Amino acid sequence: MADGESYPSCFGPYLRYAISTHFEYFAFFDERANFRLFLLAEFKKAGEQDEFVDRLNAALSDLYPGSPSPSVDLGPADDNIPFATVRAPTTAVTPVTPGSPVFVLWERYVSRVELSLPLKLSVLPPFTKRKIVQRWNEGKKSSSPLLIGMMDDGCPFAAAQFLRVAADGSVSTRVRGIWDQNRTKQPVPVNTRSFGQALTDFAYGLEYRRDPPSASQIGLDEWISLHLTPAGSIDEDGCYAHGRFARLASQQSHGAHVMDVLVGRTPISSRIGPSSVGDRRDPPSWNPGNATNDPACDADLVFVQFSDDCIRDATGVWLKGYVFEGIRYIMSFAEPNVTERVIINLSYGPTTGPHDGTADLESILSALVAEFNGSSGKPKLDIFLAVGNTYLTEEHALYTRTSGQPDQVEWTWRLPPDNTVLCFSEVWMDSAAATGATVTLTSPRGNNIPVAGNVIMGSSTMWRLEVGPTVAAPGIAAQEHGDYIIKVTGIPVNAEVHAYAARTNPNMGVTTGAKRSLFVDPNWERTRSAAAAYTRVNGEFDKTGSLISRFGTLNGIATDNDADVHVAGGYILYDGRKSPYSSAGPARGNPATRRVGPDYVLPCDESYALSGMRAGGTRSGSMFRLIGTSIAAPQLARQFAKTTYPQPLNFSTAPSEPEKRGAGDLPPP
Repeated sequence: MADGESYPSCFGPYLRYAISTHFEYFAFFDERANFRLFLLAEFKKAGEQDEFVDRLNAALSDLYPGSPSPSVDLGPADDNIPFATVRAPTTAVTPVTPGSPVFVLWERYVSRVELSLPLKLSVLPPFTKRKIVQRWNEGKKSSSPLLIGMMDDGCPFAAAQFLRVAADGSVSTRVRGIWDQNRTKQPVPVNTRSFGQALTDFAYGLEYRRDPPSASQIGLDEWISLHLTPAGSIDEDGCYAHGRFARLASQQSHGAHVMDVLVGRTPISSRIGPSSVGDRRDPPSWNPGNATNDPACDADLVFVQFSDDCIRDATGVWLKGYVFEGIRYIMSFAEPNVTERVIINLSYGPTTGPHDGTADLESILSALVAEFNGSSGKPKLDIFLAVGNTYLTEEHALYTRTSGQPDQVEWTWRLPPDNTVLCFSEVWMDSAAATGATVTLTSPRGNNIPVAGNVIMGSSTMWRLEVGPTVAAPGIAAQEHGDYIIKVTGIPVNAEVHAYAARTNPNMGVTTGAKRSLFVDPNWERTRSAAAAYTRVNGEFDKTGSLISRFGTLNGIATDNDADVHVAGGYILYDGRKSPYSSAGPARGNPATRRVGPDYVLPCDESYALSGMRAGGTRSGSMFRLIGTSIAAPQLARQFAKTTYPQPLNFSTAPSEPEKRGAGDLPPP
């Protein structure tokens, strides 16, 4: 089946790609086994999820009588939100013949459905209708009005900065629960009991509770007490190793650092020189936070650990389903009429997507904050995102055709040699302007590479381009490396063409052999780059005239202009300028309603020589510098947990400043 043919209109581009390639990039795919897909669906009407699944299962049973193929089932769904994760056999999406019952059902009930990467197939339990477990009602209840959640990699629940010490000397972790989304994770048996339990509602991974719901389970506090040294201190190495927390083997992890910035005892403001009095170069105070004016330093936390497969896939396209279910897991700890506020931090995101606020996950985040708005006994939910680190990575191209300019444009997509992963890029236009446009991809040797047919997504049209690994592997031939040419023709006057390269360079703590692809404007390089290399504008080398744009590089899930979804960028403490890597707006779409840039910027670097900010590692007392806007989002969340925001500094309405710095610099919490 050719890509773009005979698909229900709701099928997203990556689902179409997987179908068109017969799932060849799915690891562990075996046609003899009952593997299933992990999909994220938006339904045309809330409350019809169960009806759709029932009818789809009946249609598949008629189509494959007597087949052992597994049935379709839903993740835990809220009838007030028209989104749900769907586990389905490949037969539910291919082949789907136009006019067939299965085709009609997808068209009738679903607005859009997309594969939640990474491209992995997993064996899941038989079809059952599940409801979310109300975890707030199990174990010891919390009387705190504030609950903080985060989704990341590496939760050092036994580190000193996340413990409470009672008057009798006993310790308790502030981590109420961890959901490890690794599908192959197994509980650790201890005599007749176990550490880690399967989730009955989400049906994959394991969860670890501070207060386990049954006597057969070992809670986090008890697990810590089982790993004390003769001197009474915690053997953190043994605690994590025995619990099989492989992501905590190193003394550094992305999640540990972000978690310390978000809820650690010592806020960022105590780790740097004083700001109101004295000099930033003075020694830090190291003063711990006060729960009265810094409630995050004593708040309970719920942690969602992304799976190893997800962390190894740097594109972030997989975030859809895992984040959606992760937020629902966190919200299951919020007690009605007791928990007043829930703050969730997510310091991940893709570089691809429509960048106009309509991406699948953006729509989900908006639906969730609208559902949990503080009314009718529900908590008020606020979500915090990082703006991204792609300001200088040359992964965004922009061409705006004005009168007198040609109706076509081309640029280079540079793919490095010995790259071990599939590389994607996307070309986006407003659908009204894209009717006569075509996109072509030419390899370094002059071969035409097939381009996925233009896919209509909302008011936008997208073309997907992909090139396989440029290093040979068993069963996989190496693709050409070098300079590919992307060409767009048929561009009307006043139309914009945006292109985004998917990030592939590895996330922190993993080694994949993947290398970053990037865009190059060869004409600008030949004619203007030499002079630009000696021209600095507001601390940045001049890029005027290049198709490769630093603006519009927002995190692909941080472009919706929703007041309850907050976006943070970074600045340098030394002079208050934006951190050089911190992404900038604006989003695509209507200039009157689109997101201009981050809400605020927060300190991500101490100076040009001291990049990053200090915070904790995975062991008590360990510390390292993490560079990037991943640490801006938890700082903004920690400020938000207080009664009021401080006044921003260095706010400017000069051209391009709001796109880069939002409403200005906020001091560290």
